[in-house]
Parts: sequence; C-alpha cells; structure tokens
Amino acid sequence: MAEPQLKTQSVKGPNVHKFGGSSLRDEKRMAQVIQTIKETVQGGDFVVVSANGKVTDMLLAIIQGQTKSLKQLSSYLLGLVASVLNKPQALKDKFNQDLDWLEKQISKTENNQHELLALGELWSAQLLSASLLEQGVKNQWLDAREYLEINTQNQLINHSQAKTQLFELVNQNRKDLDVPGIQVITGYIARDSNGQSKTLGRNGSDYTATLIANLLDANTVYLWTDVDGVYTADPHLIKQARRVERLTLAEAQALSELGSNVLHHKTIAPILKQPPRLAINTCISSSSGTVIENNNSTQFSASGFKVKTLACKSQLVYLAVSEVDELTARQIQTQLTVDQITNYANHYDKTSHTLSFYVEQAEWFSTSQKLNNQGLSLHQQISNVSLISAVGENIRQNHQVISKILNRSAKFNIHNIHYPANDHTLCVLVPDAQARTLLEDLHHTFFGLEPSIPIVVLGYGNIGKQFLSILNTHKAEIERQVKQSLSVVAVANSRFFQFDEQCLLSQEISLNETNQQGQLIQHLQVYAGKPLVVVDLTASEAVASHYLEFAQNGWHLISANKIAAADHEQATRIETTLQKRQRKWLKNTTVGAGLPIQDAIDKIKQSGDTVRQVSGVFSGTLSWLFGNYKGQQGFMDWVRKAHQMGYSEPDPRDDLSGEDVFRKALILARECGFEAQNIDFKPVLPQALLDGDIDDFWHQQEAIDQYIEDLWQQAHNHGSQLCYLATIKSDRIEVALQAIDQQHAAAGLKPGDNVFVIESAWYAENPLVIQGPGAGKEVTAAGVLNDLIAVLQH
Repeated sequence: MAEPQLKTQSVKGPNVHKFGGSSLRDEKRMAQVIQTIKETVQGGDFVVVSANGKVTDMLLAIIQGQTKSLKQLSSYLLGLVASVLNKPQALKDKFNQDLDWLEKQISKTENNQHELLALGELWSAQLLSASLLEQGVKNQWLDAREYLEINTQNQLINHSQAKTQLFELVNQNRKDLDVPGIQVITGYIARDSNGQSKTLGRNGSDYTATLIANLLDANTVYLWTDVDGVYTADPHLIKQARRVERLTLAEAQALSELGSNVLHHKTIAPILKQPPRLAINTCISSSSGTVIENNNSTQFSASGFKVKTLACKSQLVYLAVSEVDELTARQIQTQLTVDQITNYANHYDKTSHTLSFYVEQAEWFSTSQKLNNQGLSLHQQISNVSLISAVGENIRQNHQVISKILNRSAKFNIHNIHYPANDHTLCVLVPDAQARTLLEDLHHTFFGLEPSIPIVVLGYGNIGKQFLSILNTHKAEIERQVKQSLSVVAVANSRFFQFDEQCLLSQEISLNETNQQGQLIQHLQVYAGKPLVVVDLTASEAVASHYLEFAQNGWHLISANKIAAADHEQATRIETTLQKRQRKWLKNTTVGAGLPIQDAIDKIKQSGDTVRQVSGVFSGTLSWLFGNYKGQQGFMDWVRKAHQMGYSEPDPRDDLSGEDVFRKALILARECGFEAQNIDFKPVLPQALLDGDIDDFWHQQEAIDQYIEDLWQQAHNHGSQLCYLATIKSDRIEVALQAIDQQHAAAGLKPGDNVFVIESAWYAENPLVIQGPGAGKEVTAAGVLNDLIAVLQH
C-alpha cells in the first residue's frame, strides 16, 4: 500500500511549532505568538497549542468540586477572547455553550475527566485560529483526537492508521482553504481504543508535537516555551548558567530521562527513529535557542567528548530492588510508567541482579507499596537526596570527565556514584543540603572561564575606585568579551594594600596591610617571571620608578600615570625590556583620558602617513577654568570652585604650573616619533605666583586675579580668547597661555573638554580633530578598562 502524501508537501517536509500555555496566557503573549507565527511559520506547517494559561489547573479544580473556579474560568476565558479578537461574539457564544455543558457534566456522578480537561486545548486552538484569520493568516484547526489513538502507556496503537487519518484531514482542510494554510492542532489530548478522550500527562503538548512530527516526517519541531533553550544548569540555581546552542539527540534523550523541566522523556521518544531537528526557544527573546539534532558522528576521540549540561533533581528517594532478573526489571519500569510514577536514572546491574532508580519524595510510599505487593524487597532506600547528573554524548568514555567529577565530589558527603543505562550520563547522589553547593562546584569545573592573568591595581583614589566599580558592575560582560574570569589579586594606595590570590572583586575592598615600605612589591615577587598586569592609576614618582623592575619581571603595564611615559630615556628602556618579553605597555589614558588620541596617531603612522603636528588643549582642568572665566568674577574664585568640586588636583598649582600639559606633550611627541630639541614651556602663572606653600598661593589671590584679568582684557579687545595651548612639531614643543582667534579649533570649547588637532601629510588642509572630555574619573576609568581588555585579549 502506498504511503499517504500531503498535497503540496515540500521535499524537506513541513515544520511543527508548539506553543505552551504560558506563551498563550494573555493578550500580550498571544500577540507575541501571532507575530512569531507570521515571521517563522510557513503555509503547510503545523502549530500545536496547549491550553491558555492556567485553564487546565482551573478545570482540575472544577472537577475536584471547587465550584467557584467555574466562575473564575468563565471570566478569564471570555475576557481573553474579548481582548484578543476584534469580533469576539461568535467565539464567546461558542465558549459559553461549552461552559454550560461543563457545568452540567460536573454535577453528574460519573463523567470522563479527560473529556472535561480536553476543553482547555479545544478552546486554545479555536481562539488562536480565529485570531490568525482576523490577521489574514490562512489556517484551520484540528482536534487531535480525530487521529491520535493511544494505549495505556500513551503510545500510538496504529502508526499507519494515524498517519492516514491525519493526512486525509489535512488534505481536506487544504482543499477547503484552496491554499496550503497552517494547521492549528490541539496538544495534550488523544483518544483510546474505545473512542474515549485521553490526556497525555505532563508535557503532553510537547509529546503531541513530536508524535505529529513523526507522522509527518517533519523537518523541524520548534518548542516555543518560556525559556530560550537548554542551559548548562538550571539558571534559577546557577546565575552563571549559559545557554547550550546544540545538543545531540542522544544527549537530549539522556537529559529527558533525568526529569528535565524543558525536555520530557516521552517528548523525545517519537523522534528517535526518524528524527527531525528539535529546536527549543522563546517568543520573547532574540536568542537562537537550543537546537537538537541526530548526530551519529564518531569522528571525535574519547578525550573530545565533553559535558554539555548539568541536571539537578532534589527531594528524591533512592530505591534499589534486589534479586530480580532483567525481564522483571523491565516489567517494573513499564508498570511505573503505566501508573504515571515518574522515575529517574534507571539502572539494572546484571552482576548483583539489582534494579535501582529514583522517585520523587511524594511518590516513594506508593512505589514501595506496589513493589511489596509484587513480592519484591527493597534492598536499599535513601531519602532526602539529590541527583546531580553530568550529560554529554559518550562522556563515560572520557576519563578526564570522570576524574573531574570524582575529584570534585570527593569533597562532599556523597552517597553514591550512579551510572544510568546509557553512556551519556554520570550521576552523583548527594544529600539535599549539599546539592546546590556541589552543583555550583561542578558548574565552575566544567563551564567556568579560565582565570585571567592576575591583575594588580595601584591607586585607590577616585579613578581607582571607579575602575574597580566598573569591573564589578560589568564583570559578566567583560568576561564574555575576553573569555576569561577577571582575577584582581591586589589593590593598593601609597600607605596600605590588600592581597588575595583568589580575586578581590567578589569582596569588599579593605586595605588593611601596611604598604609604606613597599611591602606589596615584595608580595608580588611570587609572580616574577610569570604573567601579571600592573594597572597604575596613581600620579606617583615612586610607583613610576618601579616600571623597569616590573618590565624585567615580565609584567604587562597599563598607565594613567604620566611620569614614566614622559621621560624619553626611561620609557625607551621600559619598552625595550617589555618587547623582549613579549609584554605590553598601554598608556592611552595618560593623554586625553578616554579619548583615542594615541590610537589615532598610531593608526595614521601604520597607514603610511606622516604626522607633522599635534596641537590643542590637553588639560580638562585648565579648559574648565578658562572656559568659564569671562573677566567678571575673579579667576581665583573659579580655581576655588574647581578645587571644591574635585576638578583640580588637591594642590591647584599642579594644574596651573602646566607640568601636566607639558608631560602630555612629551608623551605625544614620543608617540609621533619626534625628538624635539627646542622646548618653549611657560606655566599658566609666573613662577613667582606659584612659589611657596599652598597657603602662600591662596594669599596671592589679588595678584593672580589681576594678572589673568589683564591678559583676558587684551585678548578680548582683539576679539580673541585665552587658551592654554600645546603645540608639538618634529623639532619643537610649545606650551603656553595664548590668545586664540574665534576660528581656532579650541575656540568655543565646552568647559572641561580637550581638543586635539592632528595634522599629517594626508590631513594637512583639513586636520583630524578629536574633541571630548579630557578629565574625569568615569572617562579615565573607562579608558583604562579598554587598555586592560586589549592586554587580556593579547
């Protein structure tokens, strides 16, 4: 007899999409489902639906005599129809008739509970079908009871007959539609050999989807759920759990046998022989979900088999039945399935003639009673235990995996190592109280990122605290980017430090060890000759004096500290030493905070261009002072404000001396490859106004105000403005307070901003201008982070 065929069936076969009840629970979720159908479901595909929201639970409550649930059900169901459909009345009338029938049925002493529970899926299919029609999506809905006939174990009685009946129904529907529309099918329900309604139990709609896929020789089954796939562990238990992109069918089957909330074992059963792809995803995410494919490849060596996911099932009872032969063991397993007693990790030991398995705490008494009634004795029983299982194709052939599990588990009070009847699972039996800790330990063992090279942060002031705050806040994103777990082992200021080889990011920073004699440097000698990253966020000459030693130890350097970088001879020695050891020195925040000045210069040079001149405003503090000063309020009043707001150095003379700008000019000159012989450097104020101690400086207010006012007035009279400008050429560096005209790139600069004008052979008439915040803890810390990421990716 020829196989029945679907009219207009594609060569690859149709796809089957299943939507769960939570995905259909309200107007918003229904809209998401409909949008997903429009975007992903093709004409000729099949859509399987569960009952909307908690409808099945409400029906169960009504069956159990909770009559108030009938009113709740009516309100929810009719409200959902009204909110989803533009023209709801016809369907509301139909559902009202069903609700009246339901009320009459529950008053009868004898009724088929499965018949009543079937209403949920019937309503859901009709509502989705009507909604799709309103939006122009051709479809018809089907009652799965018309072709799914099952036995007491929820298996198809006659596969060929079911296939023929399904194809006849679908072909008739397509004839009525005159196009290959979508078929919306009820999940969860079927009929028995007497024609009576039967429900398929937990995950019944998923099971319906794979049953239909098997009948249709479908290409792919999409299970649209509340989760976007299978994870490396339950994300409710392990925050670091990651989505698994692909599983083999063998892995999926092994996972389903462990009581997975995402994959039920009966869902997998229909697709074992002629498997379509199986994809698990959610409508509310752009994730690609988890794809499950049949993979019979044997190209990997035993050492290549790896753990894909960890399953944890708690509040179990371990049962072992002794003195049973293999046939009896299979009969016990079959009977447990018929009695709908969920059991996990079955294993029959042919040597000891013992069958072992796990049941949930709530079912252990009925299970033991059934075993006793059959004259079977329990050899062993352990309560309040959890089953933690590693799943991966053929992992039991990988001795490294087995060794890791045994070594990590040895630190816990485990009851047993359990080997289920497949090569893809290894289980550990542990007390419930220790389950989560062991799960976390194993997850870190198999899925944790390799630790980064150790990171030392020198400087715990404004920038240091901001930098560590960014590392903590964005730790997960940074670790994904560098594919390493961040390992900050030390934090220090000039007086104290904290050191911990296990990483300080997860701790509250408390600098509790003295550092006044350089004790931290002594601690770090254990890393001599080993990779380490020193992040210098100080302005300390003492720290800069250690750079050559750090380089000789083979440590990477990241500097916001300008001192060493501004000393041409010292910087050359440091860089030469680092190059020999294949280490990096990144100092992009020494000039322009987070602005990409040095990177831009480097790119220009790499392209074959030649930098001729760099000029601009290099100090955020001086930019803020002269940007706000308008000749009306005293200059020193603005200096005090900058000091109070933290815009200036603790001693404002460090800014007004111009030394900071001069160092930046020296750094950029070196980056450009210039060896400037002529230096013209003038501080903002005459040296006489800067001499003495800090109190002397504040007492000079009147003289300083008058000096700046005179310069400002002269510039103003010529239509110019004051600007502390640096200019770097191949043979000359000029740093001075100047009057610039309104056409200059620095004119009209936002107070606090820096501007860098880069002229080259190619950027001669139209220079490259980089402008933005040149100071501030946030932008500087972000710039340091960029340098750190570059080192870790090196």
